[in-house]
Amino acid sequence: MLQSRHLSASRGQGFSLLEVMVAIVVLTIGLMSSAMLMANVYRYTVRSRYMALASQLASEELEDLSRWPNNTNANPPYIDPHIAVPTGSSTCGITGETCIGSLTADTGPQTFPDGSGGNTYVSYYDSVGLATQNGVMSETYKMPCTGAPDGTGNYVTVTYSPDGRTPNSNSNPAPCFANPPSAGMTFGRRWVIEQDQPVVGVRRITVLVTLQDLTIQPPVTFQMSMVRP
Repeated sequence: MLQSRHLSASRGQGFSLLEVMVAIVVLTIGLMSSAMLMANVYRYTVRSRYMALASQLASEELEDLSRWPNNTNANPPYIDPHIAVPTGSSTCGITGETCIGSLTADTGPQTFPDGSGGNTYVSYYDSVGLATQNGVMSETYKMPCTGAPDGTGNYVTVTYSPDGRTPNSNSNPAPCFANPPSAGMTFGRRWVIEQDQPVVGVRRITVLVTLQDLTIQPPVTFQMSMVRP
């Protein structure tokens, strides 16, 4: 009688096979959910980093375009070719609006008189390659062509040191329309200049920056505008 009670008590201890399987399923679902959560956190962290870089590059280009002179007090008035909009131009595709450049396609170079009897060839797009190696950040810019449309431009590589020293730069001749040197990540920039927008007497400049990496979805894009005389 005592032996029978002991066997009954031992049989009541532990888990059945069904309980073990249910526990494994629940644990698996929990681990998979955690893994998906971590993957999404990492993906959005990387995307946020790219978005921050894109916003910096857009701001940088706007600052660069804002330095070109628009001297309306000169005799005759002089507008730098980099921000000039030819009369009647609508290359940006906005019907009935005087504008130049494009946010959907690379445009240029356009030919403008430079005020000294020569011509300036202006493109409305460029590429910026960013790379980090041994703690040093380097930026490779595709500069606008400085000669004839079939001439040569320059790639300028600016290297930033973590100790805050003045960046070192070097230039390498390259065809105007060649791709920039390979880098860790490459951003494409395009900009549009609209005459008399949003009011008469000023021009609106819009810059669109796009990460040239189709594996990042949705695509990383950043657009910024400014108004200047």
